[in-house]
Amino acid sequence: MPRSAVAPVRGALRAHTRDLLLDAAVRVFARKGAGAAAIHEIAAEAGVANGTFYNYFRTREALLEATSLRLARRLHEAIAVSRAAVDDPAERMAIGSRRFVLQAEQDPVWAAALLRVWHATATPKVTAADPMLADLRGGRRLGRFDFADEKAALDLVQGTVLAGMRSVLDGRPAAAHASAVAAVILRGLGMTPADADAIAKRPLPPLGPLPSSARPGSTTRPRP
Repeated sequence: MPRSAVAPVRGALRAHTRDLLLDAAVRVFARKGAGAAAIHEIAAEAGVANGTFYNYFRTREALLEATSLRLARRLHEAIAVSRAAVDDPAERMAIGSRRFVLQAEQDPVWAAALLRVWHATATPKVTAADPMLADLRGGRRLGRFDFADEKAALDLVQGTVLAGMRSVLDGRPAAAHASAVAAVILRGLGMTPADADAIAKRPLPPLGPLPSSARPGSTTRPRP
């Protein structure tokens, strides 16, 4: 093989192995929690040797951070596709909130892992805050939202969505609960009950592509 072709092949193999480790970490974190998961368990889940792990992540904390970013970014990227044509920050906020709650039913492994990782690192909080902050600021600028403290408003959104996801994992029907969660968030941000309820029940635009975190054929429903 020509030298010019070796580097791209090696890069693709490294990326593939890294993805195997991250996906394995999601499944192990969902089952055991981020704090209880051992490196050898994650390596075994990925089907690689323990030593291979350290070729990609120097510490368990580095893996935790990378997994956190992966969990948050995957859904945010998919949601961005559905929100692209929506100008109203209030509706954009409702779409994002509902999609996170709905995804807990569609991919419980992903949801359980995100809930467990959330309390173990600040990374997903920072990553998830970017689109939320943009909508909060846009909504206040346009008079759609009325809140005094931006950080408190962000806590309201993130905390309510996470609680909604946990309720879905505990068995609450996702469709109705997702709309109810979005309506509560919009009311908390200063919208009237009538406006909040109407926006929270609008048809959702299509979601962009989102790979599942669970193994093919898996029916395991992990608990947060």
